Amino acid sequence: MFSEHPDGVPLQANPHRQSVLSDSGRWARLHPHHPLHNGKQITAGTKRINVGGKHMCNLLKELISYRQLNLLEETYACNLIKEDVCFVSTSFYEEMELAKKKDPSVLCEYVLPDFVNIHRGYVKLPDVTDDPDEAKKPVPTKEQIIRLSLERFTVPEILFNPSDIGIEAMGLTEAIVYAIKQCPVNMQPHLYNNIVIIGGSSKFQNFKERIIKDVRSCAPDEFNINVYRPEDPIVEAWKGGQLLAGWPGFQNARVTRSEYEESGSTVCAKKLYDSIPVGNT
Repeated sequence: MFSEHPDGVPLQANPHRQSVLSDSGRWARLHPHHPLHNGKQITAGTKRINVGGKHMCNLLKELISYRQLNLLEETYACNLIKEDVCFVSTSFYEEMELAKKKDPSVLCEYVLPDFVNIHRGYVKLPDVTDDPDEAKKPVPTKEQIIRLSLERFTVPEILFNPSDIGIEAMGLTEAIVYAIKQCPVNMQPHLYNNIVIIGGSSKFQNFKERIIKDVRSCAPDEFNINVYRPEDPIVEAWKGGQLLAGWPGFQNARVTRSEYEESGSTVCAKKLYDSIPVGNT
């Protein structure tokens, strides 16, 4: 909830800001969508989906291990592969057809780290040669290489269609639209016009474009759709914590152990939103 708008203005610091904050993090169950009005969270519109970056990493491990090389114990390496080569498809079935044809735009080779000579994996660039016979000859190498094609876009697709891995839940875009529709009707045009995406998963290629495309198909035609992504969305949650810690009313929002044991997590939300004023930092 405490985050900065891409123009540098903290979302909580602008009393007239209305926005939807979508946090797409790594760990499971960390995809909350918070509608904000006058710096306050609209609780009725808060929605969380139980799919995260960890699910994507696990799926990628299973796909690679089943088709090529056992990487079930190589979480670190698979997470790097996910970050380096995966992208969000804006036209899923067209991408599938390209993958079937082994199109170079989808197919890529990835060099795995051996942690002796290669400490971090990387995408292997194709060898360019004018001789077609030379291009067909296998090049001797000691590198451990895997080939990736449809895995590159089917893995991030579970963010938008969790049912692909058997999770009965709405996708990320559906959750954004759901969160907006739970808000008062007169606020909804402003929320559609100010969707902020943060978290590591939002750095996927075409992630922002996919959000715009899917939300546009669900929103009324007369509403404008704008999606903002900060320059470094990974640290945006940390910046929010920094803003929160420096807030004048933060001392009054602290919860003691006895209060938490008596009332649970509800007392955290109550004291936080009641104690912290909306104002400029």
